[in-house]
Amino acid sequence: MTKAAQGFTLIELLIALTIAGILVLVGVPSLGSLMGEFRAQNTSSQWQTDLAFARQAAAAYQTNVTICPLEAAAGCDGDWAAGYTVFIDVNSDGNLGTGDEVLQRRGAINSNDHVNPDAPTQFRFGEDGFTDDAGTLVYCPVDPENDSSRAVSVRSTGQTRQTRTGVDCA
Repeated sequence: MTKAAQGFTLIELLIALTIAGILVLVGVPSLGSLMGEFRAQNTSSQWQTDLAFARQAAAAYQTNVTICPLEAAAGCDGDWAAGYTVFIDVNSDGNLGTGDEVLQRRGAINSNDHVNPDAPTQFRFGEDGFTDDAGTLVYCPVDPENDSSRAVSVRSTGQTRQTRTGVDCA
């Protein structure tokens, strides 16, 4: 008696590869959306953590602490998508100058994503932890009106709150 050969026929292999290809094509758009949601969640949590850190540092060191995106001339330019710096602002001028100390730096966000264009150019916390720069930062993955967008709002008391509903970068 002869044993039957074990394995896949060419037709069975082609059918399996076709089904796998269809599943990949269906799943890729969902994966992109999921990755955008993860980026939005991660960045907004990072913003909230860094804002709380800046507020706490201002109160602990009894000085002014500024968090802002810096341009080449070391002044706050408001482009949060390019990254930002947290620094002790000794003379409260909103510029990173001599005598100021950098506490933390964060890099740019994903180049396909957006930050609301009307975001404050900086948040400066006084030694009491309060700020005159209350406002909202909104992170929108890929599309400025994405449902996965997240916002971090900063009150004049220095407290932060993360929201997800009804926010966009348009």
